[in-house]
Amino acid sequence: MLGDLIAQLNDPGVAETTLIDCGDIVLLTQARSAADHAGVPLGDYAAGVVRRFMDGADDDAWVQLIGAMNRSDEPGLAAIRTILSHAVASH
Repeated sequence: MLGDLIAQLNDPGVAETTLIDCGDIVLLTQARSAADHAGVPLGDYAAGVVRRFMDGADDDAWVQLIGAMNRSDEPGLAAIRTILSHAVASH
C-alpha cells in the first residue's frame, strides 16, 4: 500500500491531496516551499524525498518510521508525514 501511495505522489493532484490528508498544514506549506526552492512540482518533490528515504535511511530512521506507522490508523499517511517532516526540517 505504501508503495502505491508513493507511486501516486508524482500526480500533482494526488500529492497535494495526500499531504492535506496527512493533517499537517504546516508540513504542506513547508513541503510546497521546499519544492518551489528546488524548482520542482510538489508531487515530484514529495515522491523524491520518500524515495531517497527508502534508498538511504539508516536504522534509527527506519525504527522511527515504523513506530509512527504502528501508532497510526493510517500507516501510509503516517509514513509520508514522518519522512517529509524529517526532510523539510533538514532544509
